[in-house]
Amino acid sequence: MNRFKGILTGTLFFVILIALLAGLSSLFEYKESRAKTAPLLERAGQLDVLFLGDSHAYSDIYPFELWDRYGIAAYNMGNYNTTVPLSYWMLRNVLDTCSPKVVVVDVNLIWEQAKLPGNSSDVHLSLDGFPLTLTKLDALFDLMDDPAVTDNDGNAYPDLIPEFIFPFIKYHARWSGLTSDRAKSAYNRELGGERNLDVVVPSPYELISDAAPEQGFGFVYLRRLIQLCQEKGIRVMLINLPYPSRNEHDEQLYTNAVQYLADEYGIEYIDFVYLDQIVDYSTDCYDPDSHMNSSGAWKVTDFLGQHLREMYAVPDHRGEAAYTRWNSDYAIYCQDKLQSLREAEDPRIFLMLLSDPSFSTVLLVPKDSAVRRDPLGMQLLQNIGRRHLMAADMYDAVWSDSLMPFEQITQPADTACLAFVDRTGPVPSVQECTGSGTLSAPFGIISLDGSSPSAEIRGTQDSTTLTLEAGADIAAAVLDRETGQVLYERSLIYTLPQ
Repeated sequence: MNRFKGILTGTLFFVILIALLAGLSSLFEYKESRAKTAPLLERAGQLDVLFLGDSHAYSDIYPFELWDRYGIAAYNMGNYNTTVPLSYWMLRNVLDTCSPKVVVVDVNLIWEQAKLPGNSSDVHLSLDGFPLTLTKLDALFDLMDDPAVTDNDGNAYPDLIPEFIFPFIKYHARWSGLTSDRAKSAYNRELGGERNLDVVVPSPYELISDAAPEQGFGFVYLRRLIQLCQEKGIRVMLINLPYPSRNEHDEQLYTNAVQYLADEYGIEYIDFVYLDQIVDYSTDCYDPDSHMNSSGAWKVTDFLGQHLREMYAVPDHRGEAAYTRWNSDYAIYCQDKLQSLREAEDPRIFLMLLSDPSFSTVLLVPKDSAVRRDPLGMQLLQNIGRRHLMAADMYDAVWSDSLMPFEQITQPADTACLAFVDRTGPVPSVQECTGSGTLSAPFGIISLDGSSPSAEIRGTQDSTTLTLEAGADIAAAVLDRETGQVLYERSLIYTLPQ
């Protein structure tokens, strides 16, 4: 009896200890990983499309835009420095609770030879949010099996396994800095995505057509991922998202080789690096040689939405009672986008954000606007009204100087110019006038008084006067695209670059 009581007491102590460590881990860990996975786990039974990849996927694909335009229920599990082996194991963890119809994998890091990146915090970001299951344990012991592989701090990955099982071990030092806000759970309100808000000049790049032979864990685990999906009846699409490739690690040689692997398995591979008609690097780069800003991400996302609908028959769930929450969460997402517009101090970032497909836009430009004297400002203005269409099997658009929807607002003028970008339809339409005139809108009319200069926006639900403040180079009003309600208006000074 005493022996039985001892075993029972020891077992109970062990269970309590495990529960305590798990609770402390949840309390002290940084919340980004749980913020990333919580919305996915909540929608596990509704997801049709899952995106995997590194920070290119993380920042270039906006699932809520797919929902708004196409009714596609998708989630973005891309993360910083996520290698293909790590994506494979993230998929295995997701499949414990979710059965997507299509898995889309960005292969940008296919050149990476190791299973894991040097930054172990990025690995925590990818894995900590998943519950501790046998699948997660399998992932840790497989990914961290080589004692010769270390993180950037020189720690051998096998020695880090305990802190991935109980993140408390890594984060316990946060005790002194723990506040009620930091203890709260975070929540990703963009269905896993992240918006990049900057506009930069891209680095020079050169496209190459050669391919390298398969080597490294990237190709090994990409094959495993494809085979796993095909065994489960999940369709796979491979992508290489657009960026001005430096080719620092012979990236193009390896991403070019993915085409042969895709052909072998009979699956599609879209290499956006070679599709210069999808994005315009002059307006769509967040940093010089890697990621897209929101303008580029909206274009990439829209292309993927059209393609998934037409080529993969992904269903449209808009209007279904079970998906009501997606609409309410999308409304919150739009409020977050409006807040980004309000907070944008750089006029170039503000103009870039006006290309948002969720809103219609009214633009008022005076005759002596500094925007007209800046080539980038002109491109960003044109970018607000750009549209694109899918035609047959190719993308019928050219994101370059040859596509200029505005004909008047960007030309030298003796008086103010008014433009209206209407986004009620599947593609934006543009109207313009100079001096004085009236533009028709679905919700009413927009009138220009060139002597002020000001524009009167009159609709059935809302009316306002958009006025250029003294010294301003442009005024803009952001409208609800369906009702015409004025959501935000602003005059700004456009400072020319030195």
